[in-house]
Order: sequence, then C-alpha cells, then structure tokens
Amino acid sequence: MPIKATRALLNAALDGSLNDAEFKKDPNFGFEVPVAVPGVDSKLLDPRGAWADAAEYDKTAQELVRKFIDNFAQFADHVDESVRQAAPTAA
Repeated sequence: MPIKATRALLNAALDGSLNDAEFKKDPNFGFEVPVAVPGVDSKLLDPRGAWADAAEYDKTAQELVRKFIDNFAQFADHVDESVRQAAPTAA
C-alpha cells in the first residue's frame, strides 16, 4: 500500500472522520473495511476489485485464510473465546 494511502487512513482514524464512514465486512477475514476514505484510491480498499481475475483472487484469499487458520491453531488454547470467535473460518 502506498505510504500516502497509509497516512490518509491513519489520519482519518486519528481525526475521527472514519467514525461516520460506511464500512463493509471482508468476506474472508470478517473485519470491517471502509468503503471510501478521502485521499485513498477505493481500489486499495477493495483488493478483489483490483485483481484482473476475481476468481483467482477468491482462490488466493481462501488459501490465505487456510494458512491463518492452520497457524492460529497453535495459539487457540491460549486466548479468550472472543478472540477464537473473531478468527476467520474456512468457506
């Protein structure tokens, strides 16, 4: 991600302008992503739309989710239930 976009996102978080932003849920990891932030190309906020092949993005995203799940398994017994519930699940 370009440093200018990173700065814009950080500034929006710090100045409170994200409080009124529209968000959508990432279908793979479940976290909320802003739909638009001034100074940030919206394609950066929706990586699936930036890929030339959406099916390839979906496949790659699911592989990343699987890797996260496999790696997280070693820590699952050492965190609160709320953390386990927030972890992504395989589709």
